[in-house]
Amino acid sequence: MNWKRKYQEWLDFPSLEANLKDQLLALSDPAVIEEHFYDYLAFGTGGMRGELGVGINRINDYTIKRAALGLAHYVQKAHAEQQGVVISFDNRHGSKRFAEWTARVLASQGIRVYLSDQLRPTPQLSFLVRYYKAFAGVMITASHNPKQYNGFKVYASDGGQITLGTAEELMGTLASIQNELMIEADLLSTYVEQQLIDIFGEEVDALYLDQLIQVTQNPERIRHFGSQLSMVYTPLHGTGNVLIQKAFQRLGFTNLRIVKEQELPDPDFTTVSSPNPEDQQAFILALKEAQTQPTQLILATDPDADRLGAVVRKDGQPVFLNGNQIGVLLLDYLISMKKDSLDNKFIAKTIVTSDLGAKIAEAYGIEVRNTLTGFKFIGEQIQLSEETKDKTFLFGYEESFGYLAAPFVRDKDAIQAAVLLAETALDCFLSGIDLVDRLNEIYDRYGYYEEQLETKVFPGKDGLSQMNQQLDRLRTLSFSHLGDFVLMAKEDFLTSERWVAGQSIEKITLPSSNVLKYIFTDGSWVCLRPSGTEPKLKFYYSVNSSSQQSTKLKMQRLKRLFHSLIIERDLK
Repeated sequence: MNWKRKYQEWLDFPSLEANLKDQLLALSDPAVIEEHFYDYLAFGTGGMRGELGVGINRINDYTIKRAALGLAHYVQKAHAEQQGVVISFDNRHGSKRFAEWTARVLASQGIRVYLSDQLRPTPQLSFLVRYYKAFAGVMITASHNPKQYNGFKVYASDGGQITLGTAEELMGTLASIQNELMIEADLLSTYVEQQLIDIFGEEVDALYLDQLIQVTQNPERIRHFGSQLSMVYTPLHGTGNVLIQKAFQRLGFTNLRIVKEQELPDPDFTTVSSPNPEDQQAFILALKEAQTQPTQLILATDPDADRLGAVVRKDGQPVFLNGNQIGVLLLDYLISMKKDSLDNKFIAKTIVTSDLGAKIAEAYGIEVRNTLTGFKFIGEQIQLSEETKDKTFLFGYEESFGYLAAPFVRDKDAIQAAVLLAETALDCFLSGIDLVDRLNEIYDRYGYYEEQLETKVFPGKDGLSQMNQQLDRLRTLSFSHLGDFVLMAKEDFLTSERWVAGQSIEKITLPSSNVLKYIFTDGSWVCLRPSGTEPKLKFYYSVNSSSQQSTKLKMQRLKRLFHSLIIERDLK
C-alpha cells in the first residue's frame, strides 16, 4: 500500500465529508499521516474495529461503506439477496449513521435489509438474525473499547460471529475494493419506499423478551420473592438499559434501581474513564447508589450489552466478582436446578478461562468443550451439536465477562446473564447467604482457583509485527520448570502441537491460532495470546490449591518466576 498516494487521493477528493476534511488538513507530521493511511483496517472474525478519524486505517463513512460493499459482494456470491441482512448499532459516535450507510450500500446492491430504528444490544442483533432467518447481520459497535473507537461486526446466518473461513472470504472480497471514496448509494427513504429496507422498532423487543423465560430456572419463585432482592444496575451509557429494565420488571425483579447519571446513551461515556464492567472504576456511581439502602447485587453492562460485571456488598464493603467467578456461580446454579436432566449435556469455555467450571461440570458427568478465545467458537459448538444431535448445550462462558445460558442467542448475552445472576442471588438470599458465600462453598468443594491477566501494549504501525516477533521468540524457548512449577505440557495453537513432558507430541484439534500455553503438573498454567482487536499481548495466569491463602501465594510466585525467567528476558 502506497500511503502517500492514498493520502493524496483523499486530499484531492472534492466531496470529502467536511469534518473529515478538517481532520485531514490538520495532519502535518508525515509519521502521523502514514499511521492514518498505511493500510486498511484489518478485518477478522470480529469484523473491523478501530479508532474514529480520517484515513483508511480509521473508522469513518468511507471505510464503513467499503466494508458494507465487501459484505454485499459476499451476499451476492451466495445468492442470498432475499434472505437479507439485519443491522443494529450502539450509542457510539457515528453508530447510527454508519448503520444507515451500511443499509444503503447493501440495498444499492439489491440486498434486502432489516434496520433497527434505534440503538439495540448486540445479543438482540444475534437473536434477530435468527428470527428473520437472515443470511447475515451487522452490529455497529466497538463493544467495551474507549469512546474514540467504533466497529463493524459481522454475524452469520446462525446468529453467531462469522467463522475464520468466512472472514477470509470477506477479506479477499475487500482486497479488491480500493475505491472507498467513490462508493455511493441513494437516500435511505428511497430504499424504504422500494421495500428493500425494512425498519423495525420496539416490536422486536417483545420478541426477545419472550425468549428470556428459557433462562429462568424457577420463574414462580421469582414472581413471588423477586421483589425482596434489592439491586442496582448501570448500563454505563450504553444499550442495555431498556431491555434489562423490561426483563426484570416482567419476571418479577421489581426492586431494581438505575444509576441515573449513566442511564441515558452518551457516546462520550462522560461519567467513566472506561465503559468496561471489567474495570472496577466503572462501578463508582453504582456503588454510591448502593450505599443509599441495603443492596444485595450491583450489575453493570458494557455499551453493547454483551458483557456483564457484578459486585456484591459484603459486610458493608464491595466485593468485585470477576468473569471466571460469575461464570462458575451461574454454572453451579444451573446444575443445581437441572440435576435430573444433565444427561448428554455439554458446556463450552475458552482455553484462557478458569478450569474450575470444568471441574464442576465433570463432577456431574457433563462434557467440557474447550475452544479458542472468542465467543464465536462457543457459538460454533452449539451449531455443531445441533447438527450432530449428540449433546445439548447447557452453558457457555469466557473469563472476559461473557456468558450464554439459552441458545436463542449465539453470542455472549449480558441480559441473559443479568437475569440468571439475579436469580442465583435470590436463591442465595432466600437461603440466608450471598453470592460470595456461595462462591466460598464452591471453593470448599472443588478447591480455590485464582486467575489474573496482564497486558503488554505494542503501539504504532509496527506494533503488530513487533508483537508477533516476540511471540515467535517465545515459541522457540524450551524449559522444564519455573522454580517449583514443573512443566507438564506446552501447547502451541499456531502449529497445533502439544508437547508432553518435553517429548511426545500430540495434535491439538482446535483451529490454528497464535497462542502459547504452558501447563504445570499442579494444574497451574500460563497462556499468551495477542488481542483480537488491538496490538496487545495478553498474559493469563491460573493457579489453584486447597486454601485461599496458599492460592494467593502461589499466584504471586508463578507471576514472579514467569516475569524473571521469560518476560524480562525476551520481551524487553
